[in-house]
Amino acid sequence: MVRMTLIRVHSSTIIEDVWHHCRSDMSFAIAYFYFDFSDKEKQQSENLLRSLITQLSSHNSGYSDTLTAVFSKSENGQRQPTLEDLLITLKHMIRGFEHAYVIVDALDECRDQEQLLALIEEIMSWKLGSLHILVTSRQEREIEDCVGPRASAQVDLHSALVDADIEAYIHESLRNDPKLRKWSTKVHGQIETALMEGAHGM
Repeated sequence: MVRMTLIRVHSSTIIEDVWHHCRSDMSFAIAYFYFDFSDKEKQQSENLLRSLITQLSSHNSGYSDTLTAVFSKSENGQRQPTLEDLLITLKHMIRGFEHAYVIVDALDECRDQEQLLALIEEIMSWKLGSLHILVTSRQEREIEDCVGPRASAQVDLHSALVDADIEAYIHESLRNDPKLRKWSTKVHGQIETALMEGAHGM
């Protein structure tokens, strides 16, 4: 069955780790997408599907026929593929991998959140054993209600333990960065305080 994890933290480190895991095996693939309030192109759920399809196709050259079929069905690019066509294409691609890892960051920043959650429900209903999904989000009721019951694991990183790790990382960075370590201890303390007050496990 599909494995889904809900985690509330920025996903850059996770993506890097999974990418290293996948790069040595052609039957493994990773695709990721960031929703972003400041970028209209990264606020729409349909763009999520397009991005995932593009990334997965780059892992396997055998998908050229699949993409050509979608292009032809869209009147050779005269119109955008339908949501149904995008979903069918994504499903077909995922089936071609032994393991496909999909990471979606900041669900709460998607503008058409209702459609996004419907897409997640649809993808989870495929029950593809090769698919592993990790999503990140701030705590919002609609997202919790949709993703929570379907997630095989949830990790809440709003905790004192995570804050301690963040504080240690900031402290170490200030000490070791050639430019930052020139500043006074007082300035370092002010930076640490400002960053920790805005962190809250994130």
